[in-house]
Amino acid sequence: MMGNDIHPRTRRLLNGLLLALVVAASMFWFWAYLAGSALSPDRPQLFSDATRYLAAAERLSAGHDLYALAPGDRPVLTIPGVAEAPLLSPPPIAVAWLLVAAVPFGYVAWIVGGWFATFGLIAVLVLRSPLPAVPIAFALSLPIGEAVFGANAVVFYPLFYVLTWRYREHAWIGWLIAIMAVIKLAPIALGAWLLATRRYRALVVTAAGLVVLFGIAGLVAGFDSYVQCVEVLRSVGISPISVSGITGISWASYAVFGVGAAIAIGVGRRSDSGSYIAALVASVLGNPALYPGHLASLLALVAPFAFPASTEDRTADLPPSPVVVDRPLTVAESQ
Repeated sequence: MMGNDIHPRTRRLLNGLLLALVVAASMFWFWAYLAGSALSPDRPQLFSDATRYLAAAERLSAGHDLYALAPGDRPVLTIPGVAEAPLLSPPPIAVAWLLVAAVPFGYVAWIVGGWFATFGLIAVLVLRSPLPAVPIAFALSLPIGEAVFGANAVVFYPLFYVLTWRYREHAWIGWLIAIMAVIKLAPIALGAWLLATRRYRALVVTAAGLVVLFGIAGLVAGFDSYVQCVEVLRSVGISPISVSGITGISWASYAVFGVGAAIAIGVGRRSDSGSYIAALVASVLGNPALYPGHLASLLALVAPFAFPASTEDRTADLPPSPVVVDRPLTVAESQ
């Protein structure tokens, strides 16, 4: 936080200017991606990931293959050697988009919702904790710009991660983790944080949520679609910006995932925020299919600073403390 000697009006003005700076940096990269897409049709186009999800829902509705195009299907961008399949996510995203596509202006609502989720979150974090929110958000301006450009599901992940920390004493955060994990898998690393900090109810909700969401998607899309998904994921090349891609070691990303989860468990008894941060880093950097937009989730590193832990966090389930009376008891009270 800024010093207490700064006048509140001045502090609000400075925070507003810092917020404008961060948003401007992200929009610069958004326009850079937009300009690049105009130069070549082989590059990702505006809201191309949202279009990919919509096309998957349309194929599912028509009874077509989720992971292959048939005549008459909506065309989607495929990149030889990188993204040859028309869908690169597990079936639950296509099932979810059956609902999105059924809603009038659902496609637009998804995109607008992603923008509000991203920039609304940045505003909250910057106004609550300028340091470290501003430098972190500025450093992640390219991933943020890429995320809102493509309208990938990860555009909602920074908000989900922050909500998971903000409401960490509520079991329902397990649903947020489950929703993220059925689409991108790696966010399941947050389960290590829940386990280490003895949030067993939230951990149970996470597990139940995974079973329910994967089960519903299997019933709607067919359980054989999971087999196809695994085959597609095996064929997808390792991202060049992932830990595996940078090091040239195919298992390096999985090692980061495992080490991060282990650290989250190891420090959980001593540091709630430390365990959360380790699990968050593992869920983002432990993904071999890591692309710029995914890195925007690291905005949630600010969450423990914007919503610091308090002594009341872990007392919700404790029995009430005995009442201390600072006067002599009457005969009736003592009986």
